[in-house]
Amino acid sequence: MANQEKVTLTTVESWNSQEQFYELTAWHRNNEMVTGVVRSIVDKSYRAVSDDNSTKSSNAEVLIIALPNGTTGYCAADNFLTREFKNYKQFVGRKAHFYIDSILIEENMLILNGKKAQEQRINLLWEEILSYEKEGTLATHTFKGIVTGQHNTNGGIFVNVDGQDCFMPRIEWSWNEREALSISEGETIEVKILRIDSENKRIVVSRRQTLPDPYTFLEKLKVGDSIAGKVSRVDPQHGIFVTLESGLDVKASKVRALEEPVIGDMVNCRIVKEIVRTENGRIQGRVVIVKYPNGKRKVKDLGQFLFE
Repeated sequence: MANQEKVTLTTVESWNSQEQFYELTAWHRNNEMVTGVVRSIVDKSYRAVSDDNSTKSSNAEVLIIALPNGTTGYCAADNFLTREFKNYKQFVGRKAHFYIDSILIEENMLILNGKKAQEQRINLLWEEILSYEKEGTLATHTFKGIVTGQHNTNGGIFVNVDGQDCFMPRIEWSWNEREALSISEGETIEVKILRIDSENKRIVVSRRQTLPDPYTFLEKLKVGDSIAGKVSRVDPQHGIFVTLESGLDVKASKVRALEEPVIGDMVNCRIVKEIVRTENGRIQGRVVIVKYPNGKRKVKDLGQFLFE
């Protein structure tokens, strides 16, 4: 659905009052960027009239956008983002930014362009990044990003920062050494920029660098010292893990006299392998569980009722 084409759709009217119409025309006249929520996605037939008055009929995937003043906008899928997607249903319920392409008065229809808004946001972001880099302060700045997915092979995380697609290596998610990451698409997180490639417009980010560094406290502990923790994982293959200060997970064992722990047990541990920071910035150590200071959590045996 190109610009300067008249589009005819069977749609809900975009505005219902003169006040709404005046507000939309003001946004359009002032070239204001607006934020909307993707309400739904439909396949619609449309008639496009180009500048030479030729017409064509086709089908298009159209995103229906709810705007904050109670109006409804329409954005063709190929004008939504700079990158094409096979399925746009993943964006239903998410916020997005738009410019108004046109207001079709006869059809009472508002045509939006998300791609133009994304390009503008990306340009502004790069101006900001390059300014910080020139000042030598880039590493000190935090940016908000939205998790958009995870790499199937290397487990890296895709994050969108102000319209710019960024990549986060798996180890930069947190300070923990875990087999699996707990991420949610659409989740808003804070990140810092690790590396940029301004020529190819690539950015590598880190969530870990925005989190409190647990090593600040843990580096003071020596082998034999005691520390409190909470059992976070009990795996038949990988063993026991305990969460220590600031959410750091370390490998754990237990003294022979204790019962097997379950997830959620509060534990008293003794450090058996000094907690250190490795060359790649990860924090590693090992503890042994010596006591359950609050008592042992009871796990209900679902088959016990057969013997009661």
